[in-house]
Amino acid sequence: MKILSKIAVLSFLITPLSAYCQIKKDTNFKPNIIFIMADDLGWTDISSPNTSLGNGSKYYESPNIDKLAEQGMSFTYAYTQQNCQPTRASLLTGQYPTGSQNGIYNVGSLKRASKGVVTPITPHVQNNYLKESCISIFETLKTEGYHTAWFGKLHAIKKEEHATSYLGVDYNLSLRKETNATVNGVKVKNEFFAQEDDDKGWIFSNEKLKPYAKPYDSTYIYNVLEPVKNGNNPQLLEGTPKHLTDALGDAVVDYIKDRSQKDSPFFAYIPFHAVHVSILPRPDLETKYKTKASQDPRHSKANYAAFVELLDQTVGRILNALEDPNGDGNTKDRISENTLVVFYSDNGGFMGPTDNTPLRLRKGTYYEGGLRVPLIFRYPGVIKPNTVNTTQEVHAIDFYPTLAEIAGAKLPNPQTHEVDGKSVSPILRGEVEALSSKNELFWHFPGYMDIRNMPQSVIHYRHSNNQHYKLFYRYEDESYELYNLSNDIGETNNLLEVSPSLEILDLALIMNNKLRTWLITKNAPTGTWKKNGEKVPYPLKNGVKKYVK
Repeated sequence: MKILSKIAVLSFLITPLSAYCQIKKDTNFKPNIIFIMADDLGWTDISSPNTSLGNGSKYYESPNIDKLAEQGMSFTYAYTQQNCQPTRASLLTGQYPTGSQNGIYNVGSLKRASKGVVTPITPHVQNNYLKESCISIFETLKTEGYHTAWFGKLHAIKKEEHATSYLGVDYNLSLRKETNATVNGVKVKNEFFAQEDDDKGWIFSNEKLKPYAKPYDSTYIYNVLEPVKNGNNPQLLEGTPKHLTDALGDAVVDYIKDRSQKDSPFFAYIPFHAVHVSILPRPDLETKYKTKASQDPRHSKANYAAFVELLDQTVGRILNALEDPNGDGNTKDRISENTLVVFYSDNGGFMGPTDNTPLRLRKGTYYEGGLRVPLIFRYPGVIKPNTVNTTQEVHAIDFYPTLAEIAGAKLPNPQTHEVDGKSVSPILRGEVEALSSKNELFWHFPGYMDIRNMPQSVIHYRHSNNQHYKLFYRYEDESYELYNLSNDIGETNNLLEVSPSLEILDLALIMNNKLRTWLITKNAPTGTWKKNGEKVPYPLKNGVKKYVK
């Protein structure tokens, strides 16, 4: 955390926080919670320096997300699972994929080896959807009177109605980005943009989004898009189809307006489909970037830059709605001071559309480019503005206990639903810079995903000197890789590759044995050897000793 001292943080927080807590006590106050999750937004894809140790884009523009970072706390060691579905499952359950109610390791399956590649391991057969027995974060917050809502990407559950039937969502606007319409008697599928169906009129894939599906008109452009424009010309959109990102923003803004007039707090989960491929931004924003020269050697694609800014402008509209819920220009009804806002991404950037440099590789891998993402918390009066935590690692599993603690909710009985994550609320309140009880993260992949992933397990470990290390273990050949992330953010120097020192070997042994213990404790599946049908064994205790020369 970039602060002069812990004393300085506490002196800043104690007086206003104690007064704020008194207000909350007197009014039986519980904060609203808005959780915004981008899709495939990389660590370097926003322009703020706060979330990426100064590595933000010099081409993409995200002024609203940047402002959020200035108003809250950013974490530079924020992590996910390697792709969409397992991250969302971990977030909603607070569990690693090895959790008993989770079991989702990958999108689709673990049998995704590249065509023609001979693989020695038969992969584990995973769950593709959360179990009905799980106790979701929605259900846990509802025990404290929260109204719950889901706006956006449908993942981790099979059908839209499952969000309501067993996850505990009160207002369910979960949906897919693909809209299927009948146009002139022919079935047509479209991504991201509303379609005009012969019988239903303008539609998206969820009927609840139909009121927001009509094409852009002059009134909408003037009232909604003009206030958040940033060098783009929304007038170019008149008469063109509505973008899904804008329509979801419309629905969230209306929800905020409605809930601001209610007595109970709300939890709005907003997993946008942007900026996932296909890269289909709003045309006025793409026009802007086609005329903008890039000053960033990593980033130059106008369509992707436009998609990032479309997401950013929609985030800006949501933040503005917290300041003025009924939109009349008078902010006396604002609820921003009573609302925790979290901004996050579900995995690293997908190389091709963007570039994650200085991080290594991309979405789908366990290297930093696939796992490390922007993370911001804003909670006025509780979280000190414009702070950056450069020590504590945070994972998708940690949001469940963090939000539960902030809401005053008890976690489920571990016998029924064990939560793997740890609450980072003490850090948000400025009480500590890092949690001594949370200095390890784990990943486990018992299968294949094209060229990006293979049977392996990984541990991220923050050593006693606050140096961050990551150890990989590959099951096919029992090989290891070890990186010091603090000094080698690009994971270019495998510390075990050439005559490692005794100090490095000792560290690798510690990490290996921690990883082995976790795998055994979680009864993590590993698949079976094709040659004999036997279970693939965990890494050996002290297995890295083979590197001793």
